[in-house]
Amino acid sequence: MSYHPKILMVLDYAPDYREAFFRELGLKAKLTVVAQPCEAESLTAPRVRKNYEYIEIPSKHIGGIYWQPGLRALASKIGWDVICMGINLRHLARVITFLSIPSVWGKWVWRGHIFGKTESQLVNYFRGIILRRAAGCLTYSEVQAKEVLLRFGVNAVSFNNSEVIVSEFRQGVHAAKRDGLNLLFVGRYQTRKRLERLVNLASRRPDISLRFVGPNMDRIEVPQALEESGRVKKFGKTSGEALNKHFDWADLVANPGHVGLLVMNAARHQKGIVIDSESRHAPEYWLAKEAGQPFIDFSDCKSVDQFLNGVIADLTILKVWAVDLQNLAKSKYTIEYMVDTHLKVFNNIYES
Repeated sequence: MSYHPKILMVLDYAPDYREAFFRELGLKAKLTVVAQPCEAESLTAPRVRKNYEYIEIPSKHIGGIYWQPGLRALASKIGWDVICMGINLRHLARVITFLSIPSVWGKWVWRGHIFGKTESQLVNYFRGIILRRAAGCLTYSEVQAKEVLLRFGVNAVSFNNSEVIVSEFRQGVHAAKRDGLNLLFVGRYQTRKRLERLVNLASRRPDISLRFVGPNMDRIEVPQALEESGRVKKFGKTSGEALNKHFDWADLVANPGHVGLLVMNAARHQKGIVIDSESRHAPEYWLAKEAGQPFIDFSDCKSVDQFLNGVIADLTILKVWAVDLQNLAKSKYTIEYMVDTHLKVFNNIYES
């Protein structure tokens, strides 16, 4: 019987869309996950957590600085084969725990986005120190891994962040002919998503229909005439198979601002995705880049119209984008790939 390493994984949050990853990893390791309450970030916790131990530690915070009491004592316990810690420098307990216990450096893996929203020479100098002293580094994307090597000389490994299990990929429904386009957005309402751009688009183009699906979509202001016409519809939080009908309805997934896991969701349902070219994105955007998905400036009406007119004139491009995105996602953007990558890094540490 193979040995299952004892892993302590500390993340900012452990919401429902991470549950599949934790469960799969928990089948191959003795996994303990530590995180803050999901409600603190308006996230949804899974109804049931399986195959791993979950410890919830609320943070005390002042401004943008966080402190999780008890984290050092937990990390100091004897028996961990690997300590995998989210590298968020605003969480001081994580940094102080690492620096104050040199004995754990040989089994410590920093994990996450690595780089913050703001950059400074001093912060990057400090980031380089803790990365080089740790035993490993796991990043969300290959772009981040290359950047870590370039800046700090550390051989980081990308786990290609995803939320899709291989068996969940579906055959897409693709319209052979249509007068206009059905555009879909799925996710939480956030200002940085700039969803109002899609409402404005539907207001000036009668050939565009929209669906917004996700928590807090009631915050989007939609002209009464558009809602009454049925061309713009808003739906609350929807997950699992209940999402199928929305993706089957859509011709194209549209993300007019910051993009994240929606790229993976589009791939799951074999739909292409058009993304704003001028916004700052989460690492998942790299799948869309690699798969040749369209990026356009959603703030430029002329560019948007030119793009949409081209698509409507030749709908066959929609299936090309959809198939290319799903094929690439299947090859290396899955929960299985994430788990295998984490275990390879962990195994190299506790077996050495």
